[in-house]
Amino acid sequence: MRTVRRFLLLHVLSAIGLVTFAFLALLFFIDMLNDLSNLGKPGFSLGHMVLHVALSMPGRAYEVLPIATLVGGVFALASLATSSEFTILRISGLSPRAALGLLLQLAAALVLVLFLLGEVLAPAAGRLSTRLQAQPGAGIGTQLASGIWLRNDSDRSGNQTVNIQSINAQGDLTDVRIYVLNAQSQITAELHAVSGQYEGSGAWMLQQVTRTDLPLQTGAPLQVQTLPTMRWQTSLSPSVLGVLLLSPDKMTAIDLWRYIQHLRANHQAAERYEIQLWKKLFYPFSAVVMLLLALPFAYLHTRSKGVSSKVLAGIVLGIAFILLNTLFSSLGILGTWPPALTAALPMLLFGGLGLVVFAWQVRFR
Repeated sequence: MRTVRRFLLLHVLSAIGLVTFAFLALLFFIDMLNDLSNLGKPGFSLGHMVLHVALSMPGRAYEVLPIATLVGGVFALASLATSSEFTILRISGLSPRAALGLLLQLAAALVLVLFLLGEVLAPAAGRLSTRLQAQPGAGIGTQLASGIWLRNDSDRSGNQTVNIQSINAQGDLTDVRIYVLNAQSQITAELHAVSGQYEGSGAWMLQQVTRTDLPLQTGAPLQVQTLPTMRWQTSLSPSVLGVLLLSPDKMTAIDLWRYIQHLRANHQAAERYEIQLWKKLFYPFSAVVMLLLALPFAYLHTRSKGVSSKVLAGIVLGIAFILLNTLFSSLGILGTWPPALTAALPMLLFGGLGLVVFAWQVRFR
């Protein structure tokens, strides 16, 4: 039984590794082509481009590994079925329950790999890439197209709407505008700071500040005040602002949780990020679902047909899973579904489908 287990796991794992490598090589080539436009920028060389694309590969591996698991698993198991090798394994004592148990062991290892990629390797590579881009002469800055807009509710400072034009790798701010609102949501003051540095405990030191107080009565004069420095007390921190530079699907679970707490503290809708948090927590378990979908292909006795049609079916299943996952995320926001259920339902449906087809193949075929 040990020989059977080793043969089956190595066969499936080698196929998954080959498919993952092929996907990553294709994505590396595509990303290199997309970055060719940066070669003309000062200080951006071919080495910078290769390093930038290489640092994005852990994130790419995190994205493609579940689909590669499905395609590689289907290819490995279907090829074993087509050549009757899987039949020999069954005669040697590999029961359906044992085959399911072996693939679940492999899936557990892939779950751990996905977790490490999503929470450790990919974020670390992304932060390193950001620091390299922010260095002088790197050719790529952290300037944002229209800045980031956020809300800051403070008992001490009142309601504020903040616009930050850019953030560097150290978390320092540039071109900060703060709009102070009263209880009627009227702008009472506007502050503009050239730069800002974080001092800790929610305090920022703003440099070269211009404060303009707006009168509520018509015809009253504006009051403009210039300050060399000003201490700004807020709930915003460099970690929260750093999260805002990323799309929700690129955030780690901890970053998402921190940003959700910030949104709740400022009475803002957080459903989108809550769904993304649960998707992030459930995503590593998609490897289990993919192998459950691949297992029934080992019990297909269609030697006359090639493996390519089965691989194509696996690719279609993977695309359907991605589309359904995206659809449920949108429906969850529109229908105010529980975030955990919204994130878990596609996996439950496809995992259940794989088990039902597997049981049907074993029982009736």
